[in-house]
Amino acid sequence: MYREFARVAGAYNLSERQDALLRALVDTGGIREAAVALNIPYTSARNMVAELKTKLGVGTVPMMIGLLLDLTLNDAGGIARPARRHDLFSLSERQFAIARGIGIAKSRREIAVTLKLSDAVLNNELKEIYLILGVRNAGELIGIVADTGLVMPDGNHSSAIAPASGHDLPMHNMTSGSRRIGYSDFGPADATPVLILHSTITSRPPPTRLVAALHAAGFRPIAIDRPGFGDTDPAGSARDPYLLAAHDTAGVAAALGIARLDVVARGSGQAASRLAQLYPALVRRAVLINPTPAIGYTTVDRGPLGAVKRAIGKRPLAVEAMIRLLSAYATPRRLVDGMLRSFRESPPDIHLVRNDPQFAADYLRAVHGFALGHIAGYVAEQSAWGGGYDIAPMPGMAHWRIVQGRHFILHDPEQAMAYWRVRLPDTPIDWIDDAGQMLAYSHPATVVAALSA
Repeated sequence: MYREFARVAGAYNLSERQDALLRALVDTGGIREAAVALNIPYTSARNMVAELKTKLGVGTVPMMIGLLLDLTLNDAGGIARPARRHDLFSLSERQFAIARGIGIAKSRREIAVTLKLSDAVLNNELKEIYLILGVRNAGELIGIVADTGLVMPDGNHSSAIAPASGHDLPMHNMTSGSRRIGYSDFGPADATPVLILHSTITSRPPPTRLVAALHAAGFRPIAIDRPGFGDTDPAGSARDPYLLAAHDTAGVAAALGIARLDVVARGSGQAASRLAQLYPALVRRAVLINPTPAIGYTTVDRGPLGAVKRAIGKRPLAVEAMIRLLSAYATPRRLVDGMLRSFRESPPDIHLVRNDPQFAADYLRAVHGFALGHIAGYVAEQSAWGGGYDIAPMPGMAHWRIVQGRHFILHDPEQAMAYWRVRLPDTPIDWIDDAGQMLAYSHPATVVAALSA
């Protein structure tokens, strides 16, 4: 935990004496006791506490201790992994400090002086923060800071009692054997559970508007990181990457007391199908959004992403090298610029990237795990696809539905649907003429309607 203290101290530009006092406050719980522990006069400790309140943007010692614990401590599941609030929003420590400063109405000049930043650096960081959080100005940022608890942490990320909203991402985990499984339960507990499966190029944070649309329709959204993605430990050398994912899902469902659930799959048609094959009593309805065909059933690559995917698909080392390289250089602005290049053949997706800050914020959060080095799941699933991974046909799934965007860019949509017509011969296909790769983000109402059909 003290290694994390050092990172927080660096983010808030704490002196060595201030850092030592802050640690002592956490250990002892009071100013006088911390002064004794550090063998310094009480008046010196009290003066430093006043300095710490100013730098951390809090008003009391308990709030100060609560903030530090929220940034550094493990969660209730006992997993040896810091559960820092700013990580939920893909902010760096410095960006987090800036956002908090704006949230408590500090001027840019005050923030720059406190963090020892030039005006140019501060302005660049603010642009990144706006992009990550999906806001356009400081006023909207203040609203996000207030709504999400970045000013005063409440220590409670659970949403099993009431629905989560906005930019919230409930952070839960459970253990299965020696493995950690990360999931989010958006509540409410008495609604119809629906599992939102992430794509191979993202982790579990789902589209904000999709969660809102599901809530409005009476659903309880749940998202689970598959093995090697986000907060879920890898599967090892399993040949079928979706096998353990299905077992993980069944384990989380059992822990939450869920006997039946619906599924919304974002590109991961194989994951949804394997779950239903292995646990038929668990899965009720399913909507597959732009499901990926097996590699042998599509010969046309659309756009640079499709070409790269096919070129490296059969070489796991190349897959790993590519995702590491992309993650190393994937700043928020570079990611958006990259999407604009990749989506140039899809007008609906280009419109989304250019005009919808909420989409950019959602997507940046969904790929943040790769920047933290969580790439094993992507490598496993992409390598399986390149090796010809396939699923057995599943006739009789007329209660399922496929929703396919006409402007899907990775593969030819007609070829993709030709594959799924064989694998799911009785499942209706809804073609969405004004949607592309990011259909789950741009057409949440369409997805919910398909699930409810």
